[in-house]
Amino acid sequence: MKTWQALLPIPCLCFLIAMMPQSPQGTQDPAVADVVQVMQMTEMHYVDMQGKTSVIPSRNVFEVRLLEDTTHGMRFEIVYDNGDYSLIDAQAIHILRTGKDPMDVRFVRSTRARMRFPKLQ
Repeated sequence: MKTWQALLPIPCLCFLIAMMPQSPQGTQDPAVADVVQVMQMTEMHYVDMQGKTSVIPSRNVFEVRLLEDTTHGMRFEIVYDNGDYSLIDAQAIHILRTGKDPMDVRFVRSTRARMRFPKLQ
């Protein structure tokens, strides 16, 4: 009879722990969340800080992240399908949406604190 009385508080204790308020999962503060837009593009041209124009075809690009809180020019990250990564400082970006083989690419507006690879800051 004493073992029954000793084991009775255990389910009550588990019930009380389960009833504690918890923060909802999957919700983020809208002021902190990134803005995401999926759009078709065929290639992206950018002008780097030295004035050289480079072309990136869209067939390998998975995501382009524009970091808004930079002090000079534009800084953006490119994440490729195979896991490669580029961090680029640029003066201008040109997105070409018509042409041969358009692909869906995610464009994300973010901050340096939310970089894809924060150790590269």
